[in-house]
Amino acid sequence: MDKKEERLKHILQATISILSKEGAENLSMRKVAKVANLTLSNLQYYYRDKDLLLIATVKYYFESCKEEVTHAINLLTAESTPSTEVFLVKLLNMLLIEGKSSDQILMFQEIWTLAARNKELEKAVETYYKTYCLWLIDLISMFSKEPEAIVSLLVPFVEGYTIVNNVVPLNKESIIQMIVKLILSMGK
Repeated sequence: MDKKEERLKHILQATISILSKEGAENLSMRKVAKVANLTLSNLQYYYRDKDLLLIATVKYYFESCKEEVTHAINLLTAESTPSTEVFLVKLLNMLLIEGKSSDQILMFQEIWTLAARNKELEKAVETYYKTYCLWLIDLISMFSKEPEAIVSLLVPFVEGYTIVNNVVPLNKESIIQMIVKLILSMGK
């Protein structure tokens, strides 16, 4: 990774840190520059305004999440191809994030809050989800003949779970078993 890529990554990580700890209302270019140990003009050299910074941050954040899942699935499949059930349990354990104070949940909520007020960011988030769904379909196709149906079930469920996980009556493990059972019954 060259120096410019490292600096961009550092800026985006600083932005994610501010969003997850302080929320979108406390995000400013000046604060990002301070957290990233840059001058404001140096930050603006890379991202001319807050909108461009947010779009880049969302893209970076989602790509990081995708890389994390890919890495875990690669580890799972390194020795042999797991059963569909084992694969789904692993995938759901990674995707179903719990805890209201989780940085991932807070970041997810801030992204949606910002996207609701910013058309460019809303378009970027929509583009991400389309790409994410295609990636997930490809991943799941190794284990199922109906990856589109599974993704159409999982994506909205996982996204909603991040919001209501602390109030649903079943624990995460029970929910995972229920979803896996439902998915496995779809192929019959």
